[in-house]
Order: sequence, then structure tokens, then C-alpha cells
Amino acid sequence: MKEVTPLHQILEHSQALTVAAIACQTGLTTASNELQKACDIVELRLDSLGWEQDVTTFASQCPLPLLVTARGSQEGGANELTIAQRKLAYQTLLPYASLIDIELRDFPHFIEILEEARANKVIIVGSFHHFEKTPALDELLEKMTVLADIHKFALQTNDHRDLGILLELLETESLVSVMGMGPLGSAARPLMGKAGSILNYGFLGDTPTAPGQWPAELLKRTLEI
Repeated sequence: MKEVTPLHQILEHSQALTVAAIACQTGLTTASNELQKACDIVELRLDSLGWEQDVTTFASQCPLPLLVTARGSQEGGANELTIAQRKLAYQTLLPYASLIDIELRDFPHFIEILEEARANKVIIVGSFHHFEKTPALDELLEKMTVLADIHKFALQTNDHRDLGILLELLETESLVSVMGMGPLGSAARPLMGKAGSILNYGFLGDTPTAPGQWPAELLKRTLEI
């Protein structure tokens, strides 16, 4: 396993950490000094990138904590990966990971991956995405589980009611990452960071991984103001 930064050290690094999501080959060519300017954590989207030698080479040399994600198609993942393909992707990159992201709905399919991550002190991010609306607060809270170290909610934000629900999620005792999608959600992303969202996602390279996602370096600079 790659040497892992303990959870408390990652979270104490900043009140609002910036995650740079890489979903295209151009992101893999980013120089180390540029990575460190753009973000605190690098996310590799294996559903877009695959998990061949170029990806593992980048992972082995990455100077920042690495978040590994093989997103399922039901929540926005690319290339219609099967559960078996996603398991292989996680198994291949887990030795380099400081964090992994698996959708909360899919936890039952990935128990062995979750157990291996836990045994190796890899932080588990349990995520939920909705690209049409922000569900009611109670519905979102019911999705939370002790199996996740951090809960991530990325939700279509259509009005101020939705913004209010996002902010209420940040009042829970659990570690939470919250972001809106769409025009209103995009405008409010720095607000979520300032309100306590632990992980705040931008993109690196040419390909955003969610509607309204900011370039990572711009988001990081904004959160530092």
C-alpha cells in the first residue's frame, strides 16, 4: 500500500479541501508543482480513465493524497462499467489510494473492497448523486451509514429551498462533503466549502465530472479568500 496520510491529518490540512477530479488523459500530464497549486487531493475517475499502466504510473508518482473512484453508470459514471469491472479497477488502484469513493447504494456489492480499504486505513467516501433534484433532508440522512468515513452528496440545486437542504446537511455530526449541480449549485459551491463541506470538487484537464463543476485551481483560490 502507498503510504497513507491519516484521516485527521488530511482533514486538519484545511477547513475546506479542494479535490481535483481527473477524467481525461490531459489531466494525467499535469506536472507535480501544478497539481499542488490546484488542489489538496487528486481524484482519479477510473470509469473514464481506465486502470492501465499510464494511470497506475501517475498514481504511484502523485505527490498528493489520491482519491480513487470507479463511478457506476446509475450515478453518472462513464462507460457503463459492470460491478466486476469496477471491483477490478478498485483492486488495481487501492495500493496507491488514500481515499476511495463508492456510491452508498452500491456498498453491498463492494464489501470486500471496503474491508480491504478499512484494513489499510484508506478513507471511505460514501457518495450519493441526484441529477434532477435535491431530495428531502430526511431521505438524505437515511442514506448515511457507519461504513463510510465521509458522506458525499452531489445534488441538482434548482431553488433556494434546495440550497437550504444542502446547508442543513452540513449541520450533521458526521463528516460531510456537499455540493450543488446546475447553475445555482455551481454558484454556491464556494459557499458550501465555507459552510463546512470537507471535500470540494473541481476538475483538472479538459473534462468536468459533474454539471457546473469549477476548474480545481479556481475553486481552491476562491476557498482561500
